[in-house]
Amino acid sequence: MKFPLLVWASLTSILSAAGLTFPEPVKELKAAADATEIIADFPFSNTSDKAVEIKRYDAGCTCVAVGVESGKLVYQPGESGVVRAKFDMSNYSGDVEKPVGIWLDNDPEKSPSVQLMVKVHIPEVLKIETKTVKWDVGAPPTPQIIKLIVEGDDKVHIVSVTHSNENFLQELKTIEDGRAYELVITPKDTKISGLGVFRIETDCKIERHKYKQAFASIRRALPSEIAPAKP
Repeated sequence: MKFPLLVWASLTSILSAAGLTFPEPVKELKAAADATEIIADFPFSNTSDKAVEIKRYDAGCTCVAVGVESGKLVYQPGESGVVRAKFDMSNYSGDVEKPVGIWLDNDPEKSPSVQLMVKVHIPEVLKIETKTVKWDVGAPPTPQIIKLIVEGDDKVHIVSVTHSNENFLQELKTIEDGRAYELVITPKDTKISGLGVFRIETDCKIERHKYKQAFASIRRALPSEIAPAKP
């Protein structure tokens, strides 16, 4: 389930809602390049003068499992607990943000009293600058470049590049061995629209970073992109 992003939750350093106080409602974490999951713990306490019940919790994404320490859901005044969010990063890279909603007593279905945020930086072993190169239908078939930059201490080599559309020609250039490459893509013609998917295989030892994808697109210009005719 998706729920609205509450701006105040991402801006304040301490979050208090319906009696529960979270000293750190936003957790910023840096994952290791070979990590497949990361855990964010959100300690809280009941600072009110009455019991508070956690009705439910949800991250709105199957990649984040949310739970409350020991399964305890009712907190008396002065009691403390921990909300834990476990993020499966298998299909992610770069900077990722995941909200976690906590519903307390009498919260509306779509408006949790508490919204926490997990911010994770997941290193990209092979960073692709400009993942999609584009041509308009009928435009000159000039070459375009996709830059491939290796980040981190270890060298990574491009083993092969394959693509799905024979209308595109490709050339892989080594700028610095194990560090920087350029994938030059040129359409044979731009008469009709089409999409090419380029599968990039590397010798990276981390399986989830071994393969990357880039794209080439020939498309018809949108009406908003067409310059009006001069009178």
